[in-house]
Amino acid sequence: MNDIVIRDTVVMRDEDGPPRRVSPAGTRLRYVWRGRADRPVFLMQNSRDSVWEHIDVVCETPCEAVFVVERTRRGGGVIPSTMHQYRDVRIYGNKLAVRGVWHRSTVDENNEHARFDSVSVYGCTVPWVFQGQQSKEHLLTHCRAESCRVAVQSESGFQWIGGTAAVCEIGVELTRAGDPVTLQGVGFEACQRLLLTSGPTTAAQPVALINCRYEADQLHRDGHAIVLRHAGPLVIVGGRYGGGKQAIPRIALLGVGEQTLSLTGVTFGSFGAHRVSPVVTRHIEQANVSGSGVVYQRLAGDATNTQGMRATTMVQRIQP
Repeated sequence: MNDIVIRDTVVMRDEDGPPRRVSPAGTRLRYVWRGRADRPVFLMQNSRDSVWEHIDVVCETPCEAVFVVERTRRGGGVIPSTMHQYRDVRIYGNKLAVRGVWHRSTVDENNEHARFDSVSVYGCTVPWVFQGQQSKEHLLTHCRAESCRVAVQSESGFQWIGGTAAVCEIGVELTRAGDPVTLQGVGFEACQRLLLTSGPTTAAQPVALINCRYEADQLHRDGHAIVLRHAGPLVIVGGRYGGGKQAIPRIALLGVGEQTLSLTGVTFGSFGAHRVSPVVTRHIEQANVSGSGVVYQRLAGDATNTQGMRATTMVQRIQP
């Protein structure tokens, strides 16, 4: 492996097209950051179509981010700072990097459409930050975030297909109601929460969890794996939440108006899940909860392993 030591930010400004070849054929480059804490390692301003593949970035000193993507100018002819691709990239933040990839909303226009394939981020406070209402349509496939506070923090929409968030306080945090968000086939392990949404607010944002997996071995002490603070709708299709001797995870509706939640073919897999309502709220009259084909794990040793539950028993009131 070839090491390249970086002591000052590598800037790509007003470039249309990929950077210089970052990894010669058949090799894997490792960039080692030894710069200032208030700087990023790589900065892409008003640029697009860069391709980063088969590289490692290792932080030996603090940095504000490993990759920053931003638009800094308005007007005709400005490259929109978009369509960057990352393939087989590993980021080792070593608890020194604040962010892994930061789409910064310096100018909130067309800072969107990044693709991440088999990208692993370790030891960054927030591996992915999508900031701004025009930072959307990002796609993560088979990506991993480990040992962080929040795996993905977003002000708008993105898709995450496959991969894992592990040892996180929060898997996904939506900090402002924006465009649709889809998580499909993502595993959440040793995470206190899977999802925390913006609010409390009556604004709507469609969020879909499709065949995801949440292990509740490190569930937040309040028992809420998902905290919905906006109107929704939150649609959960398939997947397993909790398992075996783990704590029983619940979904908390903590908005200020009507909230909509749909559960279809979901398994709550912790022993004794049939004894509790999977959804809790302070205002049952504002909870629009529907469910079909939902399965609950019974106690260990019961003659029947699982059972269903009617929608009318799915919601429980909690104290303000």
